[in-house]
Amino acid sequence: MDQRKWWVRGVVVGSALLLAPMGAWADKLTELEQAFETQQKSLQQLQQEMHRLRQDRTAQQTDIDRRVMEVEKKAADAAASSLLTGYEGGKGFFLKSADDQFRLNLSGYVQNWMQVEGSKENEDFPAGSVAAGNARHDASTFKMRRARIILSGTIYKDFGFHIEPELVSGGQGTRLEAAFATYTYAPWAKVKVGQFRDMYSLEMATASQDLDFAERAIVVRALAPDLQMGLLVSGNLKLASVLPVYYGLGIFNGCGRVDQCAIDNDGDKEFTGRFAFSPPMPFGNLTIGLNADHRNFDIVRGNGARDLVTAPVGGASPAHRFNPIGPTGTTLAGNGNGLQNGFLINGDRNTGGVDFVFDWYPFILKGEYHYALQKRNGLGAGGADLDELQMQGTYGTIGYWIFGNKRNGLLANTRYEFMRVDDRKGHFDTAAATEQTLEVQSGTLGLTWYINPSVWVRGNYIVTDLSPNANQVGMSNSHGSNVAQQGIAELMVKF
Repeated sequence: MDQRKWWVRGVVVGSALLLAPMGAWADKLTELEQAFETQQKSLQQLQQEMHRLRQDRTAQQTDIDRRVMEVEKKAADAAASSLLTGYEGGKGFFLKSADDQFRLNLSGYVQNWMQVEGSKENEDFPAGSVAAGNARHDASTFKMRRARIILSGTIYKDFGFHIEPELVSGGQGTRLEAAFATYTYAPWAKVKVGQFRDMYSLEMATASQDLDFAERAIVVRALAPDLQMGLLVSGNLKLASVLPVYYGLGIFNGCGRVDQCAIDNDGDKEFTGRFAFSPPMPFGNLTIGLNADHRNFDIVRGNGARDLVTAPVGGASPAHRFNPIGPTGTTLAGNGNGLQNGFLINGDRNTGGVDFVFDWYPFILKGEYHYALQKRNGLGAGGADLDELQMQGTYGTIGYWIFGNKRNGLLANTRYEFMRVDDRKGHFDTAAATEQTLEVQSGTLGLTWYINPSVWVRGNYIVTDLSPNANQVGMSNSHGSNVAQQGIAELMVKF
């Protein structure tokens, strides 16, 4: 800078010396030097002003940035404290915080049936089965199968709750269907406590509103544990990063719903386990499930265990009565008006099962097999033990999507069912003279139109054949020697 100043001064002075007369050189030089000094002062002032302006601009920018950050923080805090509302088709209404830490869901459904029964044909009843047939026959009727309101949600993201009353439950009226709390540590570690269905069996683990038929299969309702109070530890993980796996281990009171037994009446807990995996497939999706259950049917202080097909005999009897039921609730092993009235049981039951589902659009295949051994302690002559019951059964379904899916589509499906109950010797003890080997074969044809995710209509045509034939006398135009034929038309509305 100094060299440049002297260079400029030299040029100016030199020019003046060359152009000005000799006498004016001194005055001109002085004048030029004064002008140059004045310009230098102005330049310094400008530089100082520019430096001050830069400092002011930096301070202003810092203040603006601070104010922007404050506004953004206030906006974020306001958004975090705000509530979002909405509706998801087929899942219900929700109210949640913007950060998704808290969520409240309101949903439910109404399942209406038109149950179609054939004529009684009592003129063809066998002589010894008239009373049983008359008692067994049901008239065609409209029926409110299920009506439920479901309140669920999450608290601080990891904690959850579910409350589901059943508003219509046969002659029982309103009761608690399910109520439980959950904690999710990670996808592979979840805890559930309360009343809910044990994670045993593909169909029993499927919510009622998500079934492919109007009702669950006979063997599932007979052998898979139903609603119980207890605790379940479960999770989902991947083995070797390629094999999706689910596990569930539970301990339950084993005596039924809270309205059936508020507390465990005998101290013998029920233990269940389910392990499911989805192996890699060249096409479609396959899931295989393995199930195990141990429970006890004992009478303690006059109280016993209950489920869909089992209840204490009552009075001074130490036994429970096991009697499988069909899709419309008809007992399949007699009704007490004829030779048979179910099977008497007392003691431990061990059950195992396997299930699968193979989804290869437009086809979907499902099936289950279950086998149980049931003790019959002290039910023989003189308090002797009767031979154990063998209870086993299976079903298989084939579905075909004519078009669409469950959001909007038409599904045609069919199901074959088989169940057998006998003792391990193959014949019943003379002390259980009213008991006979039970065999059930049933076929169902179904068609379901999913109008949208929340509404569908369904029709099921059901054919049932029982052995002994006497057990089906009176069932929907059956007089024993012919099969029973029933129909169910269903309207489901979910919100």
